Amino acid sequence: MLNRFFSVITYLTHPLIIPTYLLLILFNSDTYLSYTLSPALQRMILAVVFVLTCLMPFLSSVLLLKRQGVQGLLMEDRQSRTIPYFFTLLYYVACYYFLLKLPVSSVIKILILAAACCIALAFIINFFWKISIHLIGLGGMAGAFYVLTVLMGNEFLLPFVLTLLLAGLTATARLMHNAHTHAQLYAGFIVGFVCEYFFIMWSLSV
Repeated sequence: MLNRFFSVITYLTHPLIIPTYLLLILFNSDTYLSYTLSPALQRMILAVVFVLTCLMPFLSSVLLLKRQGVQGLLMEDRQSRTIPYFFTLLYYVACYYFLLKLPVSSVIKILILAAACCIALAFIINFFWKISIHLIGLGGMAGAFYVLTVLMGNEFLLPFVLTLLLAGLTATARLMHNAHTHAQLYAGFIVGFVCEYFFIMWSLSV
């Protein structure tokens, strides 16, 4: 039962779905990130982000899996991650450029740009070492909520705390499945957190 619980956690916190989670929370917040956008525009942004940062990378991984280029959708083997990372990076960059054409806050655009940067770093690191992409995603979400909490008050404090709890559960799940070492998990969280933190701070200072 415990193993099944942690398996579910691993899939629910898959890094591909993190940008969609993040935007759903932002669009349901009591901040300008929500009320300056019409419901129709919010739905369009969510659709674009979901398709380009989750659905398309997922379908590409399924295709690679069928061709036996990937050993599983969680890509436990380091060598099997290279090609999916590359295609995922292309989709994230495409998503960022699409958002540039929309009248949305720079924060939302920077969230996707920072996520693309995280994937680029994971892609490079993967040539030499296996880093946790799950914790990169959750670290990025935690970093985003931390900055927004500092800048906008307590509106994002609860999501920040819940993200930390999810990161802990996901790290435990990855350790239980012998998918990563402690160092790979810590490194992933730090990379994601630092990327989102500095990208958002930079976007708000220019």
